[in-house]
Amino acid sequence: MPLLLFDIDGTLVNVTGGVHSAVSHAIDTVTGRSVCTDGVTFAGRTDPAIFSDVLQASGVPDPPAVLNDVLHTYAECAQDTIEATDVDVLPGVRPLLSALSRRPDVRLGLVTGNIESVAHHKLRRAELGSHFSVGAFGSDHANRNELPPMAVRRASSQGRTSFSVRDTIVIGDTQHDIRCARASGTRVAAVCTGTYARDDLHVHTPDFLFETLQDTQAVVEKLLGS
Repeated sequence: MPLLLFDIDGTLVNVTGGVHSAVSHAIDTVTGRSVCTDGVTFAGRTDPAIFSDVLQASGVPDPPAVLNDVLHTYAECAQDTIEATDVDVLPGVRPLLSALSRRPDVRLGLVTGNIESVAHHKLRRAELGSHFSVGAFGSDHANRNELPPMAVRRASSQGRTSFSVRDTIVIGDTQHDIRCARASGTRVAAVCTGTYARDDLHVHTPDFLFETLQDTQAVVEKLLGS
């Protein structure tokens, strides 16, 4: 049985504004430092990796010593921020997830750099959470490459079906999604609905490359062969 592991930001939803202010608030609250994000890449990375780089860029002397406190504060702040922020479901996502969820021959899960509580807040706000009962998150490991195997193991532990990385497809919008899939031995579908253009994703040779997820039938046929 195929296991489809979806990224969240740029793949399923766009969260417009607010989240960066939650990042700044968390770091300022814990460290008293003004936040500097110069040279820090956000898209496709785990929250712990992002925060580590932001703490370093902001001149915090010992980022690992405060990272857990910063992430905890961010999780608390992000809930209120997400509730007050527009969370836009990307084109085609809702009908695609509905179509896949109706199929008994496929399982849906998550692989996202968001810490788990923030991931669930975003999906709940977008009314997509019911499609996913398993996943791996930035709070599980700072290295995104470790997340797909975790999600596969968790999916296997929840029922009678044993999933393998060979039958798993990671679906995301950045080079980091492609790289984590390659590192873990899964296939990967890239979608051009985030910050990366088609050419930027194509050069990393995903197994599938979609402009959007709008054509439900075509996407399902590509991913599942039926």
